[in-house]
Amino acid sequence: MFRTSALKAAAAAALTLVLVGTGVTAAQAANTPAGSTEPFYLFDVDSESLVANDAPIAFDQLVVGYPVSEGFANQDKMFTGPDKATGVFVFVSPRGGERDTSKWLGSQMNGFNDPAKKTVLTPALLLNNLAGENYPSVKANGGNFSAGLAFTSSNGVIVEDASFAYITVKPGGSWSYTATVPAGGGTTPPAGGTSGDISLQATTVAPQDGSLSLSVPAGAKATFGQAQLVNNKSTSTASLPEVTVTDDRVVSKKGWTLTQTVAAFTSDAASFSSANLGVGPKVNPTGTTSTGVVPATAQTAGSAVYPSTFASAAAGSGVGVTKLGADLTLVAPSDAPAGTYTSKMTLTLVSK
Repeated sequence: MFRTSALKAAAAAALTLVLVGTGVTAAQAANTPAGSTEPFYLFDVDSESLVANDAPIAFDQLVVGYPVSEGFANQDKMFTGPDKATGVFVFVSPRGGERDTSKWLGSQMNGFNDPAKKTVLTPALLLNNLAGENYPSVKANGGNFSAGLAFTSSNGVIVEDASFAYITVKPGGSWSYTATVPAGGGTTPPAGGTSGDISLQATTVAPQDGSLSLSVPAGAKATFGQAQLVNNKSTSTASLPEVTVTDDRVVSKKGWTLTQTVAAFTSDAASFSSANLGVGPKVNPTGTTSTGVVPATAQTAGSAVYPSTFASAAAGSGVGVTKLGADLTLVAPSDAPAGTYTSKMTLTLVSK
């Protein structure tokens, strides 16, 4: 267990052990910047309390990194690096440059708690002690940076892994940070897990209206079943073949109306009115993507009126695909001769 005095002494002793990010070749700096491998919180050494997000920190104030947001009094939680790591540094870099030592603005050598296990305990992040060729500008000019812990190889040139937090420095040196896993609201990964943030950016294009169309299967035909006498009238039923309304007017959403017209039923020797055909329109849910389409009230065989509405969609609805069908009932007049009768239903789609 480290005590506060030991942490302060370690920070002071490390002052002269500095890596300046110069002379790194393109091949050596090929690591792609990525998110923080472990959560990175900051604790105030004097109070042994978590530094809140956006709370001011003096440039010469000693704070230390910790991989969890609680339990700092025990000081027993450690950062763990990869097996091939041979060195440890604390650093300040531009955001996105955490894993490229040539982009580090300032750094300071740290040390393993256990070199075999590659563990680091409470790395001291005393910004006043970091150094680098361009590091004075961080305090003088301020800006948005990253600060954290890096595990290195190749004499401190290659970054094998890094855990860090975003910091904001004001001109003159006062700074604040945002925990990698936000204190008081973030989700700490389960034991053995890690997390990292990935920024997403996309450019969209404005939608454009398509067309409104009606599709009826080629050769569509409704054949009525065997007629039965009901109240001494020839009665038979059928199902209308499925028809499709497609409304791709995703911007204007004007709505639409589908009307039905039925011709008289005729045979070689007789005919009777279309009023004897009852039509009960319905929306078939399978394949329908639209909403707000209203099928018309069923027409009663014997008193049906055509033309009439089959289905409709008010403005703002009906966009997408609508699959429609209908239950058909034919009740022939009692004076109609027996025989085979034919008719035709015509569906017409118009925009509102």
